[in-house]
Amino acid sequence: MILLPLLLLASAAGQKSSDKLPPANPLPMPVSEESQVMVPLNAWFAAIDAADANAIRAQLRMDGGGGATVAATKADGSKIVRHMTWEQYLANVKPGEHRYHEQFTGRPAIEIDGDIAMVWGEFTLSVDGKVATCGVDHFDLIRENGQWKVQNVTWSQRTTECPDA
Repeated sequence: MILLPLLLLASAAGQKSSDKLPPANPLPMPVSEESQVMVPLNAWFAAIDAADANAIRAQLRMDGGGGATVAATKADGSKIVRHMTWEQYLANVKPGEHRYHEQFTGRPAIEIDGDIAMVWGEFTLSVDGKVATCGVDHFDLIRENGQWKVQNVTWSQRTTECPDA
C-alpha cells in the first residue's frame, strides 16, 4: 500500500525533472510494404510526366519476359487488345510537343504475398492538361534483392466517361 503513494509522488516529481531531458524528436513513421510497392509506380508516373523512357526502364524487370498490354475501347465502340514487349512500349515514350500526365484517380488496391504484388487502380491520362483517356491500370510487381520492379502492366483504355482532371 505504501508503494502506490510513492509511485504517484515519483510521477509528480518526474514531471519537474523532465525539463532536464532533451526535447523529444518524433520517430520516423514506419515504412509500410504498400508504400514500398508504390515506389516504382510513383517513379513510373513521374517518368511519363517527364517523357523519360530511361526512368521508366529503371522500374522494370527487363529480363523477366514481361511487357505491356492494353485493352482499348475506341470512340466508335470497337475494341482492340495490343501486347508490347518492354522495348516496344518504351519506344513510344519520347519527348515531344505534348505534355503527358498519368495518375491514379483514387487510392489503388494493393495486394502483396511475399515477393509478388499487384496494384490495381483507376487512372486518367491527360495530354496538355486535358483528360484524353482513362481506365484501370493493373501492375504486377516482383521483389528481387529487396527492390520492387514492374513485371507487367495491363490497362483498359477508353475515351468516354472519363473523370475531369
